[in-house]
Amino acid sequence: MTPARRLALLPLVALGAGCTEMLPTAESDDLVRGGIAVEVRLPASDFLDRVRVYGGYGRASELGGGFIAHRFGAGADPAADPGLEAATLLRFGRYPSVVTVNDTTGTSRPDSSLTFLSARIVARFDTLGSVHSGPVAIRADATTEAWDGISATWEHAVDTLLNQVPWSQPGGGALQGLGEWVWDPEAGDSLIIELDSARVAAWSDTTDLARGVRLSTEAPGVRLQLRSALMWIETMPSLNPDTLIQVLAGTDAITFIYDPVPTAPEHGMRIGGAPAWRTVLDLDIPPALDGPPALCAQLGCPLELSEDHISYAALRLTTQAEQAAFAPSDTISIDLRMVMVPSVLPKSPLGPSLSGIAGVILSPEWFAPPGGHVVEVPVTGLVQDLLRGETADGDPVSTTVALLSTFEPLSIEYASFEGIGAAPGGPARPGEPELRLILNYVRGR
Repeated sequence: MTPARRLALLPLVALGAGCTEMLPTAESDDLVRGGIAVEVRLPASDFLDRVRVYGGYGRASELGGGFIAHRFGAGADPAADPGLEAATLLRFGRYPSVVTVNDTTGTSRPDSSLTFLSARIVARFDTLGSVHSGPVAIRADATTEAWDGISATWEHAVDTLLNQVPWSQPGGGALQGLGEWVWDPEAGDSLIIELDSARVAAWSDTTDLARGVRLSTEAPGVRLQLRSALMWIETMPSLNPDTLIQVLAGTDAITFIYDPVPTAPEHGMRIGGAPAWRTVLDLDIPPALDGPPALCAQLGCPLELSEDHISYAALRLTTQAEQAAFAPSDTISIDLRMVMVPSVLPKSPLGPSLSGIAGVILSPEWFAPPGGHVVEVPVTGLVQDLLRGETADGDPVSTTVALLSTFEPLSIEYASFEGIGAAPGGPARPGEPELRLILNYVRGR
């Protein structure tokens, strides 16, 4: 976008409070430093050169938990939009080989001759992050096909760069039923799944990569978030066979598989998910203003725009109710970072956070139909650096920035925003991003 075209569009920018009047000067207002203050909103065509959306950052297994869903977010026509299907895969690690017990004389001694009996899987759900209307029946099935705890997906038991092994049937392959248990959120966050001695013995072989359990549900319209799972094994020690003790087998692998896998939006912006999505913006901040008229009447135009004139800057993004299956059910935190080497996107290293430790907190209600909620992402320091040509410390700056989750991946849920038109210079899309600026000028400069 050339400066001439950019400046030709600037008179279309709307003033903020007061619309056609200068904002009053107020010494107590941090955004107003004295002189003449004005709010300007630049449309996307005046400061954005390009918007790109990249996916595939991280894996579902990095979330450290799981999801269980059936027909969640299904459309009016289930055949065309069946909603989200998700299942959690668990594999437990090596059983303890030695425990300390009191023998028949009451002396505490190590015992390595243990008989493993039954077991209980204790699965803990996130009661706030789960979507349901009451008790939910959870089905447990033993996996029978070797699977990779890091890369497994709905279609593939192993899905790495050099090795791709499909399930015999999507969603976990051939299974052996273990039973069904009901999780009642009113009774607590935990579900207990009972296992018999045969299953405990079968899972003791840690070289068997087919061992594991698949947790799923057939209750439509639910999406449950699993936080953790442990297996407690009832054990009979040889030194005191009249005493039963509980030993812990930690989780060796926990991941979730789901269908469908969302595709990149055609014109929208997306942040979050697992694997995670990022939205990359190529910025082109104008060096001068040709409006609004009230500003030109006071100071004359074109008017230089420098870092000293920026009191506040923010990206204004409009939420989009894109796909109900992945809509946020809890708050989402997003971050903004410079893309340090844009030429190697999507793998470019990123600069430090520009949004602070907590990031920008987004409420799930903002993404409910019909969407249209405006979110501000503060970028004051970034805009000042771009206009200066370097950071305040003299470091180089990048005109390419990324919007991403504060942590990747953070959740299966993602945030969607309206994007820009299909072609540069084409008609604007409703809800396109804006750049809000609060500027301060003193007559003569």
